[in-house]
Amino acid sequence: MNEVFRRNSVKMNLTSLAFSNYSFSYERAIARKITLVGGYSFTPETEAGSIPFISKALEMGEAATEDDSEEAQEITDILEDATVSSNAFTGEIRFYTGKKPGARGFYASVYGRYATFNLSHMYVYEDDLDFEYDLPITAKMSGFGGGVMLGAQWLIAKRVTFDWYIVGGHYGKLTGDFSAKTDLTMMPEGDRADLEADIEEVFTIGDKKYVDATVKDNGMFGKMNGPFAGIRGLGFNIGIAF
Repeated sequence: MNEVFRRNSVKMNLTSLAFSNYSFSYERAIARKITLVGGYSFTPETEAGSIPFISKALEMGEAATEDDSEEAQEITDILEDATVSSNAFTGEIRFYTGKKPGARGFYASVYGRYATFNLSHMYVYEDDLDFEYDLPITAKMSGFGGGVMLGAQWLIAKRVTFDWYIVGGHYGKLTGDFSAKTDLTMMPEGDRADLEADIEEVFTIGDKKYVDATVKDNGMFGKMNGPFAGIRGLGFNIGIAF
């Protein structure tokens, strides 16, 4: 008797729920042991520290702060106080092992991901006379990258799939714009230059600057250009096969 070869499945990521992220995917077999996967995930507005890749950056920043890195502490403070929302689209091709037909067994995959992020943060600049300027920063970023992943999937009931991605990661480019619209007509030119330098220094790692800032009468504006990296590891999806 031939085993049933179910070509389709829809799944929900259970692990991401712990990070206020809602992730869904559709998988379609295009050959006996090769499938295509399309995924969509979103995070409603939430504290930036609860986003997986940002929380990792916070850990790195805290570690660097132990070495008296003022810039690392500033990055950590900004991310802890910021709010973020995101959307991500993922396209993936999987190659399964094993004798059983369909999307079962261990697999290796290649994937691409496009994501957008909206961030808001109240940045307070203090001049030499202890006068404070409130700068309501809003940023829009988008990133595209590619990567690889290893995992395994089983049919644990007649139509129930359990998808375990073991380890993976992607790398690409992240770009964006930010603004902090406020009245800065009374800010002296020297303080404007200092503010620009402060923001750019916070996001300079080594000799690589990831932010260009400009201060005008109507606020601060800038562009971001940096790496888009992420890790996928020890995650679980539950789904329905048909």
